[in-house]
Amino acid sequence: MKSAFTRKSITRALAVVLAGVALGDASAAGPESAALDKIVVSATKTPHTLGDVPVAAEVITREELEKRNVQTLQEALEQQAGLIVESNSSGWGDKGKVSIHGMDQRHTLVLVDGQRVLGGHQDGIDLQQISIGMVERIEILKGPASALYGSDAMGGVINIITRTASEKPGFSGTLTMGSRSTAIGEVSASGGSEKVRTRINYTYRESDGVDKEVDIYEEHILQGTVSLDLSERIDIDLKPYYSFHDMQQQERRQERVGFNALAGWRPDDVSSWTFRGSVFDYSQWTLDRTTDYGLRDYEMEAGYSRALGDTHLVTAGYQLWSQERDDEGKNMQIDQVLHSFYVQDEIDLSPVVLVLGGRIDMHDDWGEEFNPRAAIKYSATDDLTLRASVGTAFKAPSLLKLYGDWMMGPYMVYANSDLEPETSIGYQAGAQYRVSDGVSASVSLFRNEIENLIATRIVKMGPPPWNMYWENVDEAMTQGVEVNLASRVNDNISARLGYTYLDTENKLTGRELTYRPDHKLTAGIDVRIPGADTRLHFESSYTGERWEDDDNTVLLDDYWIFSASAAREIGEHAEVFVKVDNVFDKSDVEDEYDIDGREFFAGVRMSL
Repeated sequence: MKSAFTRKSITRALAVVLAGVALGDASAAGPESAALDKIVVSATKTPHTLGDVPVAAEVITREELEKRNVQTLQEALEQQAGLIVESNSSGWGDKGKVSIHGMDQRHTLVLVDGQRVLGGHQDGIDLQQISIGMVERIEILKGPASALYGSDAMGGVINIITRTASEKPGFSGTLTMGSRSTAIGEVSASGGSEKVRTRINYTYRESDGVDKEVDIYEEHILQGTVSLDLSERIDIDLKPYYSFHDMQQQERRQERVGFNALAGWRPDDVSSWTFRGSVFDYSQWTLDRTTDYGLRDYEMEAGYSRALGDTHLVTAGYQLWSQERDDEGKNMQIDQVLHSFYVQDEIDLSPVVLVLGGRIDMHDDWGEEFNPRAAIKYSATDDLTLRASVGTAFKAPSLLKLYGDWMMGPYMVYANSDLEPETSIGYQAGAQYRVSDGVSASVSLFRNEIENLIATRIVKMGPPPWNMYWENVDEAMTQGVEVNLASRVNDNISARLGYTYLDTENKLTGRELTYRPDHKLTAGIDVRIPGADTRLHFESSYTGERWEDDDNTVLLDDYWIFSASAAREIGEHAEVFVKVDNVFDKSDVEDEYDIDGREFFAGVRMSL
């Protein structure tokens, strides 16, 4: 049986932040004032400030990432309540994956500027393929989102918005060195004219990892943006992408090539069109060629939004998603096409705002999936906002599960073209309250009921090869509570705390789902010392007990991680920084391979 989350554990974490909350100065600029002005698009596919958006969402800004001296996207997400981040996910080259509200990693839809990205073992997306230096903000939408985004958005959506192009000539660079022979170099340049603006970013990263014999790798990431202003009402963004990941000892290589073209047209002051066309190609190969394969996504999307009077903002769109798999190792070439239509109405009945919408996705084999969503926001007072939503979501069966017969070790794996999509219904309700000008708090409840989960059935008769079949058999439930506190003591000190309680169940067995901690707590403090041109950052996280096996017989221990960093400005154009991760040298965490003792990092950042 899992032990209770002790009062001592709570006290240790609350002490980091609540001291700041208690000292919050009513005259200080409140954290909510800046936070609620953040722009978010992913929640409704229409731009809102975070305070006005009718669907609950979260935003991490570039400024916040720089304060923490974040090096990777997975590290950027580690302090968010409701998320479980696996920093090093497998020996297949995955360096980070994320799940939301206890759902599987494959149920998190990861986008870059609205484009689906590929590459990750077992249908999860490897986060490290996205350079942190190119991130402008990260938009997080928790809960079912297939009403706008279609397949995969069962747990939620993480949309990485990249930095905009600039006409002003500029250059920046960062060099970081650290433990495990880690070296990270990054350069960025921008420039152009009033009509044509550009930005390009290159990142190089190498590390020995925990075990040099198997983990050593290097990677290159090249991203860019070219922005064209054709007129006051028409703009185009072209976003090329390339990355190469080489695990030398394993002789495993991954290559990603992408291109995303976005266009906006505002024919008048009450309507707008958005168009997007993209391609993303992922290839993996090994020296013996036995696991070589490639995936390619093509997407086309057109969306239209129009204000109808002072009450309605209607959005509708069409999306084409085509996917191909060229698998040399399994000697197969397979493909599938989805056609999708969505519509949404944001109804402003101030102080109440309603959002009603739905999307239909159509596939030749598994048919149609219709997913509706309804949300409500009630501004009870200037300080108190209530939100609630309900929606359904799905994940389409992968190409390999639908059409691919192949050998995996001693098993002959058989495709199942009769597979149905995994489906879920999710509920959320929450409140956001401004305690004072310096203190804000929020609490939210969530529940997800999942059906038709795809699992394997193994038949062993005689000597191998044995038979493995894909089937829709499993059902599950996740539910819990999120609490967030933020405080600005004064202009130089701010603090935050996030807590998640998670309860899960495999409905067929009555057991809890594996590797889902019952309690997760994060806390952080930012301190600025103006006279010394220095910034300090301290953060901690607690991960509760979780089951290692489906029968719930092996319980993994809870653990704490503490980190600290400091940065000092050197003149107007440079700063140096140092960082210590895992200050108290925690190691031997069974389900988190990358936590293996204290790590040190130091670097220099400059901009012109």
